[in-house]
Amino acid sequence: MRHLTRRIAAEYESPAEAITLAISGMEESLSQRVRESADGYHGFLLNQVQEAQEDERRRIARELHDRIGHGVSVAHQQLALSEAYRPVDAARAGAKISLVQQAIQETMENLRQITSELHPQIPVKSLEKSLIGFIESVEDDVVSIRLDVSGDESWAQPRVLDETFLIVREAVRNALGHGRPKVVLIRVNIAPHELSALVQDNGCGFDPSVKRERGGVGLTSMRERAELLGGRVLISSEAGSGCMVELFVPLKRRAGGQRDA
Repeated sequence: MRHLTRRIAAEYESPAEAITLAISGMEESLSQRVRESADGYHGFLLNQVQEAQEDERRRIARELHDRIGHGVSVAHQQLALSEAYRPVDAARAGAKISLVQQAIQETMENLRQITSELHPQIPVKSLEKSLIGFIESVEDDVVSIRLDVSGDESWAQPRVLDETFLIVREAVRNALGHGRPKVVLIRVNIAPHELSALVQDNGCGFDPSVKRERGGVGLTSMRERAELLGGRVLISSEAGSGCMVELFVPLKRRAGGQRDA
């Protein structure tokens, strides 16, 4: 402004009018730039909000499918088994009803936790024990589910163990629900640098070239959960040759061998 005032005063006989005109032009130009910048930033903020909302919707869909859907599925399966056993084995039918009640109670608790500010369930304290409990709730005379867990669970963060349990559980549910296998093998290996898991069945399998994803929402949920941990899920199958689901999650370590908080 000082430079502009000097130039105008040196070149114009009536500098006041020229200075006023110049300042008005500068003000209009600056205001226009500010408006354009504000509009651009406003659009950026809207995009950020929309992305956050989409991420939250996907998270809620995962929670409902993996936590609520699982309990309902187990209750339905055990109720059907109870009806089948009732004419020939009343004691076994009663045991299945007990599992139905347990599954419903678990589902109600998960639902309360999700609706209470959408908090996730209590983290898994022991991955192996949680998987054993799940297997006991779904295994029957038709399918044999074998579990092998190796490594030190303390090498993995509680969140990694929690998400791994949900991913493995969903893979087993898909195998039982779609593959009609006789045997399902679950292997989990926890090393200082990586957690890996495998779920393999000898069911009917499917053709990977078919665009329809096996498991629907469940498959998407598994992949999203793995990606949020910085890991990945690989699925391989052939029609008539079963299916194999592999999970790989890198484990971050601090200097001195301490696990990240």
